[in-house]
Amino acid sequence: MRTFIVLCLAFIAVPLAAATTHVNAKIAFDSNRDGNDEIYVMNADGTGQTRLTNNAASDVGPAWSPDGTKIAFNRGFDIFVMNADGSSQIRLTSSAAMNIAPAWSPDGTKIAFHSSRDGNFEIYVMNADGSNPTRLTSNAAGDFAPAWSPDGQRIVFRSNRDGNNEIYVMAKDGTGQTRVTVNPADDQEPKFSGDGTKIIFTRALPTRQINVINIDGTNTVQLTSAGNNFFPTLSPDGKEDRVRQRPRRQSRDLQHELRRQFRSPADEQFHRR
Repeated sequence: MRTFIVLCLAFIAVPLAAATTHVNAKIAFDSNRDGNDEIYVMNADGTGQTRLTNNAASDVGPAWSPDGTKIAFNRGFDIFVMNADGSSQIRLTSSAAMNIAPAWSPDGTKIAFHSSRDGNFEIYVMNADGSNPTRLTSNAAGDFAPAWSPDGQRIVFRSNRDGNNEIYVMAKDGTGQTRVTVNPADDQEPKFSGDGTKIIFTRALPTRQINVINIDGTNTVQLTSAGNNFFPTLSPDGKEDRVRQRPRRQSRDLQHELRRQFRSPADEQFHRR
């Protein structure tokens, strides 16, 4: 039985500053323990595991709102939102396309995501109630996996518009799209640092390692060297990285399986490019 835990915590207090003390930590995750992918929640110590969704479709990729009161997630190829207790499940997207990887803005008013509604994957943003979806990127390549800066003014994402996966950053309205990494290696999984001055990401060297780079593209520093490392996330105070690691000797198939556990099937299909 496989349980796919998503590395995200809900803190039932609005984060006012990096030093804010958070309480009542919860972990949201998706699991197929009951026959198909559903969203669950548990306490930070693993107790109180509770199923929130009950649907024939695949429910994956939960993302907490900043105040911890709601969870956005993928049901099949559409984005839904629900209350933290699983009530009031509302569909936010309805296009006949793939809408993947919801990411809340720090103030909880917007959700960024990537979608194939216009023919290939681009970055979009919509209001938290699903209204006013707006396309931010427009090119013949694929743009994926948006993540917000702590101040909500910028979005980091990956794109293969220049021939391979690189890290890009743009203003929250899609202007000023700038390539941050320039490397023949495969760069993915970008996240802003807690102070918004750096970007944490993974690079295939060929094993996948965690790197950090200034937002202007200078001073790349490799943080890990052993095994294969995925999905870096910052602790709530912005001072510590959390990393998933696999032994260096693992096969490519196992590496791919680990990635698949933390992405929806549709996202993984295009992630291989």
